[in-house]
Amino acid sequence: MHTYVSGSLAYDRISKFEGKFSNEILPEKIHDLNVSFYVESLNESFGGTAGNIAYTLGLLGENVSIFATAGNDFLNYQKWLSEHGVGTDLIVIDDSRRTAFASIVTDQKENQITTFYAGAMLSPYPLATLKIEPETSFVIIAPGNPTDMATLPKYCKELNVPYMFDPGQQLAHLSGDVIAEGIEGSEVCISNEYERELILKKTGWDLKTLVTKTKMLVTTLGENGSEIHTQTGVITAPGIKVTIKDPTGAGDAYRAGFVYALNKGWGHEIIAKFANLVACYTIEQSGTQTHSFTLEALRERFLTTFNQALPA
Repeated sequence: MHTYVSGSLAYDRISKFEGKFSNEILPEKIHDLNVSFYVESLNESFGGTAGNIAYTLGLLGENVSIFATAGNDFLNYQKWLSEHGVGTDLIVIDDSRRTAFASIVTDQKENQITTFYAGAMLSPYPLATLKIEPETSFVIIAPGNPTDMATLPKYCKELNVPYMFDPGQQLAHLSGDVIAEGIEGSEVCISNEYERELILKKTGWDLKTLVTKTKMLVTTLGENGSEIHTQTGVITAPGIKVTIKDPTGAGDAYRAGFVYALNKGWGHEIIAKFANLVACYTIEQSGTQTHSFTLEALRERFLTTFNQALPA
């Protein structure tokens, strides 16, 4: 199976606020907000949804390629991805813009405030140049260019290519119709709890209806693990207690673990547990794409954590 990942490519600038956002924001002044958060640390790393997901899939040994748009400062990032098993031949370079970047501040409660400069991501991907083999391909549609997120589900359905739809951070910029189109017919629709509520609000569906629109509705629950809704019921996987250094990128690592296990044909419960475990590796490090592991180490940790062996 060849996994293709669409989404953002960005440089992440991550800082830590040694307090709580809730203590600095006055509810009665939310309409007239003017706040500043003093931070004492700053880490820069390679990031973006497509980059993060593909990086972890590369660690897992998956045959993975990114198709997205990057800017004129992408060379070092491209080299990094190639060195870690990620195909970059399909990435389009926009020489007129810089690569996107995100500025992320995390407080003591692991809440985050992010600003995102789109840069080269403003250019939609030229889908006419994309050639994939439907019988051996899986597509991940992660948050990225809004036009791509609207056209890619139709592209996949026309070719009968299974795909994961992950509207995530772009929910505010997508219409209810575009969100509904992306979910209907997807192999997997994935979000966290808050994003799932936004999906319901923007589509006008209730949860029962949402579950009927996709083969698997996956909801990540942070420290409480994750759950998968299917037509036959709900499968839950417990959270894993770890020392959290930085939650940035945990969702992307989860998605990589999920798709890897799904492509292996493992059962739903194993898939969710495995994805939870893969996500642990990034939150135990500061920054995105700073974690590493081997498949052998993953198998050993899975057995220790769940008292259960991974399938061959």
